Amino acid sequence: MGRVVGRETAAGAGAAGGWVRFALAVQAVYKRAPRSRLRRGTLPLHVRVRDLSCKCPKIKINKSYLILGVEKEGASAGVSGLAVGERTLLLEWRDEWHRRVRRLQRRAVNCH
Repeated sequence: MGRVVGRETAAGAGAAGGWVRFALAVQAVYKRAPRSRLRRGTLPLHVRVRDLSCKCPKIKINKSYLILGVEKEGASAGVSGLAVGERTLLLEWRDEWHRRVRRLQRRAVNCH
């Protein structure tokens, strides 16, 4: 879960490559790979320009989102941080989800 705290306005290297860069404050990591570098804190979130133009996903500044996807998706696209790809779900966070996600996380520990 993370909060989008800003958007890069200058046309930098990310915009030229078809990506828009957001600043994401990661608040909680519920599940990650053993060698994952994903931690709490601020990191870049990259979204393709064509996805933003059709408002899919519609990203709002200062809103929290649950991001479901594969961390390697950004590395394979050649961008640092997280990338929202075709197989990534970006859902606006609802406070009532916190207990449910924690419960699913506890259940996943027992499944190997």
